[in-house]
Amino acid sequence: MARLKIRLFVKLTLLLLCSFAVAQDGLKTIDNPGGGQLVYGQITGQTSMQGAMGAVLRNVHSRFGDRPQIGRFFQAGGTDSVATFFTVTAKTEGGKHIAGMVIVSMPAGSQPAGALLYDDAQRFGTTANPMLKKLNEVWHADAAKAPPQSSGTPAQAAVPPLRETPFPDGSGSIGLPAGWQITSAARGGVHAAGPNGESIHLGVYLRVADPRSPQTQMALRSGRPLPGAPSVYPSGGDLVQALLAVVQQVHQKEHMPTPTINITSTQKMPTSHMVTDSVLLMADIDAHDGKGLMASSLLVCALRPITGGDWAITINQGSVPKALAEQEWPTITAIANSWRQNGAVIQAQTQAQIDRIHQIGANAKAQADAAHAAEDAHNASVEARWDSQARSNQNFSNYLLDQTVVQDNNTGAHGTVWHQYADSLVKNDPNRYQYVQTPDFLKGIDY
Repeated sequence: MARLKIRLFVKLTLLLLCSFAVAQDGLKTIDNPGGGQLVYGQITGQTSMQGAMGAVLRNVHSRFGDRPQIGRFFQAGGTDSVATFFTVTAKTEGGKHIAGMVIVSMPAGSQPAGALLYDDAQRFGTTANPMLKKLNEVWHADAAKAPPQSSGTPAQAAVPPLRETPFPDGSGSIGLPAGWQITSAARGGVHAAGPNGESIHLGVYLRVADPRSPQTQMALRSGRPLPGAPSVYPSGGDLVQALLAVVQQVHQKEHMPTPTINITSTQKMPTSHMVTDSVLLMADIDAHDGKGLMASSLLVCALRPITGGDWAITINQGSVPKALAEQEWPTITAIANSWRQNGAVIQAQTQAQIDRIHQIGANAKAQADAAHAAEDAHNASVEARWDSQARSNQNFSNYLLDQTVVQDNNTGAHGTVWHQYADSLVKNDPNRYQYVQTPDFLKGIDY
């Protein structure tokens, strides 16, 4: 129970560190009146989350004269922060057993910040929460003292009311302000446009064939178009270069001008079993569509290749006219956060597509075109396999973050919660709550 309370405070602290990570210059140390110490501030000389975490752990090693034993890394949803618990034998303090926690935050465009909380291992369970409260207080206070980043920056615009707008195929919904409309939506993905040239594209999926695979080479030599008309690019290389190449191919196939993309910043993002690479890009983009230069944010992920060499790039993108960037970004963020997918509808659509392709295959075989039908059926099985891998990927991610999916049997609703809380729900009311196994994850809700 004590560890659960600590995790709840940690989640709040991660959120606060994201908000106030620009307030400090160097590290400060505070002695906790009830026991323990906390160290916090900006981490100089580091430009990545991994580097910042390594720097704080090296600080622990140097402080206590021994390498810390760390637990699982976990992250509060919607934050740019990670944390982990550790234990260490303090050789600098006569072999004393120390327990503590490391928190690192790196909001986009900001210098990383971190905090180290520790105490005697026997006391840490009771002193951790007071230290987390103290950490929140000092970050608030230091953020209030921090000078504004620029004297002429206008106040952040208020986000207008959002109206929940369902997708035409029933596969999801999104909140849109007045003047915005959905331009297309299918299978949980959506494209929407605003009245001033703004746009948002969520769930974009670009299938890619690896030219090194025997299947792709055979198809290219035959002169026949690849099934599903994917782009062609090797997997496993630089994701940004792959994105630029695939975008160029897609626009060429559609006889549209290739956008001019000037990337202004990149930030590596967490990966998982299925996502082999992930990067957050800020870019200035001119699509040559008469709308002019757009300030854009793109979350780009590479999905793990499967048998046959197929892989995929997924993109979530928001764009606003360059001149309206400061004013419109809060609205773009709110719209993205309102995106919801209907897992049951998406599963039904996927199954219907597979059934149609199987029927095409049966008809084609009757017409002695089995080879072409087999390729189509292979594409359907690939889609189904990727969906299965996505479930496994989410289950692995839940394991790393110490989270569990639980179902409320009274409503049928699913929720992902800390493992300790899930265990408490199921044990205290097993008739109402039950664990959800990986095959029963709902797309758009659990993964």
